[in-house]
Amino acid sequence: MLREVTATPDANDADPPLAGVVPLRAIQRTQRSEQIRRQIEEAIKDGGFQPGDKLPSERELVETFGVSRVTVREAIRSLEALGLVRVEHGKGAFVTDRRSGLGEQMSRWLQLHRDEVLELHRVRGALDELAAQSAAERQDVAAIEALVESHEKLRSAVEADEPLEELVRLDIDFHVALAEASGNRLLYDLLYDLHTYLAESRRFVYSTSARPPQSVDEHEAIVRAVIANDPQRARAAANLHIISIRERIISGLARRRSATPKE
Repeated sequence: MLREVTATPDANDADPPLAGVVPLRAIQRTQRSEQIRRQIEEAIKDGGFQPGDKLPSERELVETFGVSRVTVREAIRSLEALGLVRVEHGKGAFVTDRRSGLGEQMSRWLQLHRDEVLELHRVRGALDELAAQSAAERQDVAAIEALVESHEKLRSAVEADEPLEELVRLDIDFHVALAEASGNRLLYDLLYDLHTYLAESRRFVYSTSARPPQSVDEHEAIVRAVIANDPQRARAAANLHIISIRERIISGLARRRSATPKE
């Protein structure tokens, strides 16, 4: 444990549900296709959409979320890549049986986007390094307490063997808190969008039992360096963390490819 902190409740305002459809909320930030995907995925997981159900039409989703057709199509493509929906041209998107093949679909999504994901992780790594260095230099007490709190929440979730989705969410929260502690608003916005977009790669990384505890240890090295007011050590710890994440993605995809029977 690093230090005891007091949890701060979220101040998110819930929008009223839309009549006649599964409750969905207007999107507030950039990288909207990812947030749309997450809302629909949560609705599927919670039973709002059952296997075989047809999702609202593209036009209805555009009106519901207040976004463009392109954004909706990106979200649907991500859901299709994950195996959560199947798209029948001319008919729409239908919920699949989410109990089958999710891990393989996730791997397929990463294979399709491998080069893009690795390049984005390279960019994310550079920005995470800058965030860690800036947080160590800035020494904002409240922001560091929030960083420690997010770290301890992920540690507790890993020790309690919480579901994958919860670990992914808490991992994103930690890195967003690190960006917040940097005090750089542009850096925060860039990292928020990157971490949200890279949620699928996080699911893949966290899908092995050894990875979550390793991330906790690597996060702790970052936090300790920030608390110690050691910018260079904080930057180095962030760099080592992102390198290990990239190596996990590369090696994991290589193992999946070698294990796939050739036709």
